[in-house]
Amino acid sequence: MKTINSYGVIAYKDSPRIEDVVNRLIVWAQKNHLHMTFHPALHNKVNRKDLVAADECELISHSDALISIGGDGTFLSVAHMCKFSEKPIIGINLGSVGFLTDLCPESLEESMDKVRRREYTIITLPALETCVIRNGEKVCTLHALNDIYVNRINRPKITSISTWYGDDYVTDFFADGIIVATPNGSTAYSLSAGGPIVEPGVKAFLLTPICPHSLTERPLILSSDRSIRLIVNERNPDLLLSADGLQSFPLQCGDEILISYCNIKTNMVQLGQKSYFDLLRQKLEWGRGYKQRDS
Repeated sequence: MKTINSYGVIAYKDSPRIEDVVNRLIVWAQKNHLHMTFHPALHNKVNRKDLVAADECELISHSDALISIGGDGTFLSVAHMCKFSEKPIIGINLGSVGFLTDLCPESLEESMDKVRRREYTIITLPALETCVIRNGEKVCTLHALNDIYVNRINRPKITSISTWYGDDYVTDFFADGIIVATPNGSTAYSLSAGGPIVEPGVKAFLLTPICPHSLTERPLILSSDRSIRLIVNERNPDLLLSADGLQSFPLQCGDEILISYCNIKTNMVQLGQKSYFDLLRQKLEWGRGYKQRDS
């Protein structure tokens, strides 16, 4: 495993703990004679003269690994910012859940020492690619680690979306929208819309309608060996195609949306040997209510 000698540090959201984390990272890097470059946005959050900032392109190109300070949303933003370059991303969790952010601020120095000693595992996160075909021409391409979804912008009315899996017609979903998620994204928007939790090692799509008109239109788990095709049927759809909630594209009647897995990947740094179910118990507090009642 490659030794990491330089780090690029990114944080977007305001948090009272960001300054403390950044200060400790700088001290740790100086102590270990490692190079650390910070996103320009951190200049307004941390008052240090020795904070070395660089624009996004320089920060990415001059770093062996990237550090994301925040929650899962920040991690996804970092992956999109570096255009899924496959450079390892280390997530420091300042969010509320944090499935993608493995490090806790309380053990920051100890965790970074493990990274320095190469005592970590790289978890590869596959990405979805979606293309919009309009009048026979490709007009948009987006990528996502968690989910691609179509939903309403302002119109309080259900929409109609024809859905195909490879050459097989599935159905016309009458709903507020539809989510196509990866297993890694199964604990995000799809879960809130009633979708299942899927272990990340499963190669599959999760197809989850958003507030469907019929209660029998349930979420589907589909093999990743074929693509998904969605067709917008509404004349005045007022619909938006979104990728991880970070990139979006307005849709028109007749647009075809093609979704498949692609060769783009993101590498996530994981410390220790936690199982996925350890993570679910910790993050979603499985079994906690029963244990509290029993105590």
